[in-house]
Amino acid sequence: MNVRQTVLAALLMGAFGSALAVENIYGESSTNRVKTQKSDALPFGANRAGISIDSDGNNRYSNSINLEAGPAQRIRNKYGNTPINGGNQNANANGTANPKYLQPGDINPIAGWFSKTKLAQVWYEKRANNTEVFSVRQMADPKLPIAPKFGGMTFAKVPTAATNVFFGEWAPRKGNSNQITNSTDLNMNDGNRTVWFVGENPTKNTMGLATATYNVVGINKHTPGKNDFYTGEIKATFGTGDKGSMSGALKRAGDRDLSFNGVEITNSKGTFNSIPGRNNEGITGQFYGNGAAAMAGYAKRGTDNNKGDDVAFGGAKK
Repeated sequence: MNVRQTVLAALLMGAFGSALAVENIYGESSTNRVKTQKSDALPFGANRAGISIDSDGNNRYSNSINLEAGPAQRIRNKYGNTPINGGNQNANANGTANPKYLQPGDINPIAGWFSKTKLAQVWYEKRANNTEVFSVRQMADPKLPIAPKFGGMTFAKVPTAATNVFFGEWAPRKGNSNQITNSTDLNMNDGNRTVWFVGENPTKNTMGLATATYNVVGINKHTPGKNDFYTGEIKATFGTGDKGSMSGALKRAGDRDLSFNGVEITNSKGTFNSIPGRNNEGITGQFYGNGAAAMAGYAKRGTDNNKGDDVAFGGAKK
């Protein structure tokens, strides 16, 4: 790095303190391009729900990024906590109107003295059940070792105070996207598109919990501003044995329902999965928080060569 980059890196590193440790973090992703794990201290704080990204497919992973203290917090701030779809969760908004960009100064005000580079175009929405949805289109390709490289990404936070749980989709940065000043193209048609989920304090045992219904949102190839989400109520019958079951479906106009009928809960782990022959949606997921207050997962509906049908989802108990 040159002198200017070195000074900027030092300022960015000094912007963040360490976060309180969380007892356990669990998540999964549909490909090895995204790792779900505890966040690293740099750049946004350690030991919280995070993801690490292999942006170029060469097994060179970024630091694990604290999703709440990093992109979620900074995108909220950029929009003054006002979503682009206003107070109407079903409204469509023009994603290219009044574009917002993250710059070094949004991370650290002093860093803004050194660079005005547009790092990424970002969007903030609130959708069904007050679910916060964040989208990022990486523009610049910074060489700083700690700089997150989010590519194209949409992720949502499950609306519960019980724990931090996130789910989303990622695709590599589109070539020459730094030359496009305003676009909602997150490159989700790329063959390396990945769906993922990660959360803090996974529920360790769900045996004997009362039957619960979750308000769930699903993400699939989101266009910022559009109300193109899956939504629905999913029922979890935990029971008192080793196995429980799920039922219900997520729906989106014009697409096949995502059915949870026949999904099996493993109570000893607080996990749930599709059982071939009973449910063929490729669902994998986890319950989170005390009393399974939240859930998240993904449905691997596509093939290895066509990941476009895969859906990430999450929701809170009613």
